[in-house]
Amino acid sequence: MRVVVDVLLLLPALLYQNTLAAHFQVRGVGLDLIAALLATMSLVQGWLYGAVGGLVCGLIMDGVFGLTGYHALGYMMLGMVVGLAGEKFRLDNWIGPALALFVAYLLKEMIPIVYLYFASAQVGWAYALLKTVLSGALCAAVFLPVHWAMRRIHRWDVVSAPIFHFHGRKW
Repeated sequence: MRVVVDVLLLLPALLYQNTLAAHFQVRGVGLDLIAALLATMSLVQGWLYGAVGGLVCGLIMDGVFGLTGYHALGYMMLGMVVGLAGEKFRLDNWIGPALALFVAYLLKEMIPIVYLYFASAQVGWAYALLKTVLSGALCAAVFLPVHWAMRRIHRWDVVSAPIFHFHGRKW
């Protein structure tokens, strides 16, 4: 049942990311809501759950934008890195998960920067790195309330609610 809840939470994030996110950017710095939700799912459910969720979200994003594997690799890596950090280190406070998401977001965004470097593109590298760091900080700041809310939702066991009991058995 938690998979259904996570899908229902990721669908509005995918809709926002594909339609409105470009309009709410300031000089290229914007919010990646999918990354915040994937990081929370990875911390709550584990690294494999986050990696598979990131792969699915990334494939949907690639299908929308006509790319092949670009978003899928980035989001899968983000979910896996945050989930592994959550399992390896004790991330019970607020600083640890936000820092794990910030580092994973930087790794995710380094994929296109490294590609542009090896493609010999004429890019302002200082501006590209500053934009990446600021976007990661914004994502980590938004992550804190999202993480709090999703942890509350995951603690509430929907399947154990009385509506799902039929003749003494769970549905």
